[in-house]
Amino acid sequence: MSWNTVNTPDNQPLNASDVDALLEKEKIRNKGDVWIKLDKTTRTQLLSDFADKYGKEKEMSSKDLRLLRTFFKNCLDKNKLNRAKDVVYNKETRVITSIPALHFNQVTNNFTLKIMDTKRVSTLKSLTPKKHSLDKDKQD
Repeated sequence: MSWNTVNTPDNQPLNASDVDALLEKEKIRNKGDVWIKLDKTTRTQLLSDFADKYGKEKEMSSKDLRLLRTFFKNCLDKNKLNRAKDVVYNKETRVITSIPALHFNQVTNNFTLKIMDTKRVSTLKSLTPKKHSLDKDKQD
């Protein structure tokens, strides 16, 4: 067997142009994946496009738009926008339609992600209650 050719399931050798065509098909198919299966560079590009669209809709200044892009980049670095329900993504058109948790605070002039998970329980409620012990001086 030659190392330069790859056999297909019907034992026909595959030449370089067939491999290139196969890889191109795979690349196009992967672009149509769901949000959680996209790589980080694709996500960054899609979030940047969404920021442009969002900025035009809300009539934001270029400074706020730049702030939104850096906010999205930081969120990706901190794994904040990884789950499918964090981002509403249309895989047929390959466009982010909305980010439900995105909130712009006009007082502080920055972006935040609201906690949208209703099943989340406060960690303080999960802790055991403090035991109140009497001091040794008061016991005597």
